[in-house]
Amino acid sequence: MASINGDWFHSRSSSNLEELLAVRQLVLESRKLEYTGFNWSGGREGNKKMYKFASTINVEPSTMQTKIRAMIRYGFIKDENQCPLIWTKMGNLWNDLYTIGDFAAAKEVYQLTLTISLVIFAFNNTMEQYSVNPGKGDMPLKFLVNNLDINHAISLKEFEALVDGNTKRVGANISYWKADLINSSLFQEVQENLIYTGKYPELIREIKTFEPNPLLIDEDWKAIRDNPLIEMSPFNKSIRTIFEVISQKEGVEEQFAEDITTFPLINAISEQEEIHIPEIDILNTDTRFTTNTRRVRNATWSIRIKKKYNYLCAVTNCDVVGQIFVEAIHIKPDNTPDGKIPHRTHILNGLCLCKHCHVAFDHGYFSLTDDHKIISSEKFNKIAEQNLKKVILSSVNLKIKKRTDDRWPLVDFIQYHRNNIFKE
Repeated sequence: MASINGDWFHSRSSSNLEELLAVRQLVLESRKLEYTGFNWSGGREGNKKMYKFASTINVEPSTMQTKIRAMIRYGFIKDENQCPLIWTKMGNLWNDLYTIGDFAAAKEVYQLTLTISLVIFAFNNTMEQYSVNPGKGDMPLKFLVNNLDINHAISLKEFEALVDGNTKRVGANISYWKADLINSSLFQEVQENLIYTGKYPELIREIKTFEPNPLLIDEDWKAIRDNPLIEMSPFNKSIRTIFEVISQKEGVEEQFAEDITTFPLINAISEQEEIHIPEIDILNTDTRFTTNTRRVRNATWSIRIKKKYNYLCAVTNCDVVGQIFVEAIHIKPDNTPDGKIPHRTHILNGLCLCKHCHVAFDHGYFSLTDDHKIISSEKFNKIAEQNLKKVILSSVNLKIKKRTDDRWPLVDFIQYHRNNIFKE
């Protein structure tokens, strides 16, 4: 096996953001019908389609292939040879944030993705030379953070000795390793030293003592690189915390308050939470939960409710559909005291309604019977004719739309709404 001291392999590809933006153009181009099934990693000589694909970013095919392979290794693109190019979970998250213009959060995800690739990266002296499986070689980041001085620093001279030693690659790999460490935001260069920035302290503590699980195979580690939040990821808890910190920094509450867009970062955590949180426990009000955790669980509950109704407004004759046009609402309001059944935690205390039906429901213009049929209030007689009024009145005595799991809202919550909010 290669020595951890003086022979750090690197594929000599760039982790700069400009490289990722170039590959982003290739991802878009690869979705065109003409490239379906095209092997972007194949032979170049005489391959007109290869040259045409590479011309998307004005480079030669060999350079194009190097850029794509780099973004596979850094965890932004899935490890597949055929078009279309597919984002990993992390890559898709970065792209979503970049696309909606949240460049600060996109940068944070870019840095975190590079960090994760450095965490599990291992090199060895086989034909493969490096592996996404940290059990198959030496782990340079672990070695580095365990060998910093009392100021959490290492001189560039010492770093060069670690990276290249007296091998034939002296001076050739250090620039790439230094770029990766700085681009990940883990280190900064100050007066001929690399200094740890203090970024991701919990994750770094885990890395210092990390021993890879020998039962995990290469495909498992690829899945962890693609989505480090999954259950088998040894770092999922600390990375989830990092996601929550980023979301708080980027003002997620304000975006939710506007209710215009679904914030990709919170969705990434919430979708993973949805797999594991018992339905009765989604909005657990235990004071041990931090504000961030409660917000994530609230987003998780909302996502789950909308999925249960397949993103359809539950009012029978309302035709509104779509993730950004419907809302998950509590039947028994969230801010009312708990009764014998904790309503904030209950998946059967939710309805999926469009924005207009939501307002009408909250103001008591309509409610539900115990057998889930719509009833309307005489308050409707006092308002002018409008589509909302027609939709709800035409739905009276009809059952609300059925959930995908064939379950119905709990009668206890319906009765609370009917007795305390509905205006007969």
